[in-house]
Amino acid sequence: MRVRSEKKRSEIIDIAGALFLREGYGSVSMATIASAVGGSKGTLYGYFSSKEEIFAAFVIAAGKQRREEFLLLPEGGAGLASTLTALGINYLRLLLSPEIMSINRLVIAEATRFPELGKIFFENGPKSIIGVIASILAQAADRQELTICDPGGAAWRFKALCEARLFEQCLWAIRDGATEEEIAQNVEPAVRIFLNTFGTGNGPA
Repeated sequence: MRVRSEKKRSEIIDIAGALFLREGYGSVSMATIASAVGGSKGTLYGYFSSKEEIFAAFVIAAGKQRREEFLLLPEGGAGLASTLTALGINYLRLLLSPEIMSINRLVIAEATRFPELGKIFFENGPKSIIGVIASILAQAADRQELTICDPGGAAWRFKALCEARLFEQCLWAIRDGATEEEIAQNVEPAVRIFLNTFGTGNGPA
C-alpha cells in the first residue's frame, strides 16, 4: 500500500498548475502531469482521481493565502462604510493578484470547450467570496443599515461595482496590475454608489 504525503500532493498541484497555465487545460493530460512529476500514472491516481480534481485543488491552493488576506476586516464597531471599503479593497487585491488573474484568463479561454472548468473555478473560488460578502450585507440588513431582500444578489452587485473598469483593464492586459492607491480609488465610488442605493443611514458612520 502506497503511503501518500502532503508534500507529494502539493508538488503534484504545483507542477500541474504550471502546466495548465503554460499549455492550457485541454492540452494537459494525466499522463502529461505524471511525466512532469516524475512518477507513474498509478502514483498520480493515488492522489487524484481525475484531471478535474487536480484543477480544483490547484484553484484552492492558488487562492488560499489571498482568501486569508481577504478575510482580514475591521473589528466589530467599525462603520458600515469602513467595513465595505475594507471588503472591497481586500477583494480587489485578491482578484487582481497575478495567480488569480492567470486562472481567470485560463478559465475564460477554455470554458467553452471544457464547461467543467467554469463550474470548478466558481465552486472553489468566487462562490466562497460571494458568500462572505453576502453574509456581511445580511448582517448589516439585520441591523437596519441596508435595505436589501436578497443578500446574494446584493453581493454580486457590490462585487461588480468594485471591479468596474479596473478588472477589465487588467484582465485584457491593458494595464499591468494596480497600485494600492488605484484600488482604493476604485472602491471609494463603489461603496458610495452602493450605500446611496441600499443604505438606510442608520448605524455608525
